[in-house]
Amino acid sequence: MDSVEPLPPAGLAVPGGLARRLLDDLPYAAMLALAGVVLRLPVVYWVILTPVFGVISIAEGWSHFANRVERLGLVCRLALDWCAVLLAIYLLYNSGVQGVLNANATSLAMMTLLALGTFVAGVHARVRQICTVGGALFAAVPGLGWLDRSPLPLTFAAWAIVALVGAAWWITRRPRGISVPAPGTPSR
Repeated sequence: MDSVEPLPPAGLAVPGGLARRLLDDLPYAAMLALAGVVLRLPVVYWVILTPVFGVISIAEGWSHFANRVERLGLVCRLALDWCAVLLAIYLLYNSGVQGVLNANATSLAMMTLLALGTFVAGVHARVRQICTVGGALFAAVPGLGWLDRSPLPLTFAAWAIVALVGAAWWITRRPRGISVPAPGTPSR
């Protein structure tokens, strides 16, 4: 006799497993969101953020390795990777270097370090999504440099995005029109 999977309750059905895909991509979205607020933040933010990225990298890469020895190797490689990033952060925030780099340059250097660490962690963990996050962070570095020098275009861009999202929301909330009954059907 064939086994039949029970249907989910009517209120919980999601089309095409969209909720599952969003849940699967949540760690990568969190990495991007956490790294998206990196301009002129204190060193404590970086010291906390780096291990968080390390834990996400290990958790996401864990299933890509078959046995205990391979998984231990993953943990060791990623721990070394993120410790190297922490050491570089320390060196950049050291008082000897702070006199050479201004706040803007330090922020861009931190983003570049985070991008490099994230990309390398994705390679070690064999998780292409983490590599993609690292690539997105690399791509954000020139944009952040430009935005730091151009606050007026940033303001216009933000307002344009808000206007487009508002228009899309308004269009989707509008009534679709009056439905006309087919000929020969009784009207209510």
